[in-house]
Amino acid sequence: MAGTKCKRVFSMGLALAMVGTLTVHAAPSTSEGDILLNLENRPDAPENIPTNLDIDWNKQYRFDEIEAYLESMAEEYPEITELYSIGRSHQERDLWCLEITNEDVPKEDKTGIGVFANIHGGERESAASALYTAWWTVLCSEDEYVQTLLDEYILYVIPVINPDGYEQSFVINTRQNLRPRDLNGDGIPFSDPYTDIDGDGYIATIYRGTAEDTPSTELEQFGMESCDWDGNGILGDDPRNSGIDMNRNFNYQWNRFDIETEDTQVIGNNAWDRAGPDAASEPEVQALQQFMYKTPMYALATLHTGIQCVLYPWCYRPYDAENPDDADIPFMQETAAKMAEAFQEYTGRGFYTKSSYEDYPTSAELIDYAYGRLNIHAYTIEVYNGGQSEDGDIADCKWENTLPEPTWVFYSREEIQSKLGLDPNALTDEEGNPLGADEGLWFYTSSTAQMADQAPENQDVMVRGCRDAILTMIGNEPSGDGAQVPYYYK
Repeated sequence: MAGTKCKRVFSMGLALAMVGTLTVHAAPSTSEGDILLNLENRPDAPENIPTNLDIDWNKQYRFDEIEAYLESMAEEYPEITELYSIGRSHQERDLWCLEITNEDVPKEDKTGIGVFANIHGGERESAASALYTAWWTVLCSEDEYVQTLLDEYILYVIPVINPDGYEQSFVINTRQNLRPRDLNGDGIPFSDPYTDIDGDGYIATIYRGTAEDTPSTELEQFGMESCDWDGNGILGDDPRNSGIDMNRNFNYQWNRFDIETEDTQVIGNNAWDRAGPDAASEPEVQALQQFMYKTPMYALATLHTGIQCVLYPWCYRPYDAENPDDADIPFMQETAAKMAEAFQEYTGRGFYTKSSYEDYPTSAELIDYAYGRLNIHAYTIEVYNGGQSEDGDIADCKWENTLPEPTWVFYSREEIQSKLGLDPNALTDEEGNPLGADEGLWFYTSSTAQMADQAPENQDVMVRGCRDAILTMIGNEPSGDGAQVPYYYK
């Protein structure tokens, strides 16, 4: 989820001012369990790691590898885990949930917590962070801190909500799921998928121009890297993506559009055309909604990338102190600030907090659905913002890693034929304009495209920082009434 640059690492002044307008939920009375679950008591790393769970957290793993690691956790720790699928994607991949708890303690005596990641397929660091949290919990289950955690809580960890988009992101960063779409209208969905034809392992954006041009994104775009599978001469005009952002597809304020809202804060102005054909139209969203309906939870975190912060409801409107529906917002704001502080303290990178609406207005997001429909305290943890700040200022909230330099390569008409295997005389842009006699193709491979098969530097630090943010969220629950299933669903 992209967002505006943070001006301060934490919005604590606003937090305290807003909290003062309402009575915040009283903190639960201190017990021995609360003392044991102080974050300072948690182990930083497992002492014993089974061979089949010796995971390099500075790598990106394919979806079948994640499945294998989840299966290994369930096999190695059957007394505290249960692995099951909550549904399937368009391409029939399972949405795996690893349930972690001490099964000797009755469920009704425990607090449910959700950790859901990777609703946007290309945000793979979020999946790694959720997987790490599950891995750390089961491997440290002999520790007194974790034993207390599992006595008092049930963790529901779904590392990948969007497995089709996740897999496609190893080709090119793909936010959407893979509901079949016929973008070029030839009657065949995904008839011209992006394909590496120059052999560098990545997908380039293609521009038309001459060898004498200074390469720039100001040149006229000519398509995306593809072998022209459909033979219509337009490169990459029917890729594998649905155009649907599943985090705009939940059945709460779906596709709301308020043109009369002030200034640029038009609700839904960046979502209405990619929210899907109907509320909860996507099988992945349907599965997650059904899971939340039948699985009592006090809180959940959904993990993303794009900025480094912790967001809380609402997404579709600002906080209203006079609205009883907003009674838990100050509690979530305070908790989000603590979560961001824990993330920052562990990683040394800047993290901040704000309401999702303050980031930018949207509707039908997961956290609004969870809180608005079910009264679940819900947070978006944005775990990674790649690149470096200009002066190393932590308030810029960047990961401070070095990204690959973008590259430009020119192919003449002759090279288009000999090196790329395309007929330059058959190629056109989307308007049907062919290449000029002196024109060739500039291949631009962005920094993001070159990260398609790589994890960012120090991802192992990132996933542990996210764990601490999640543990901070857990430590603030139970608070309030917990999940409330609407009367019309019962």
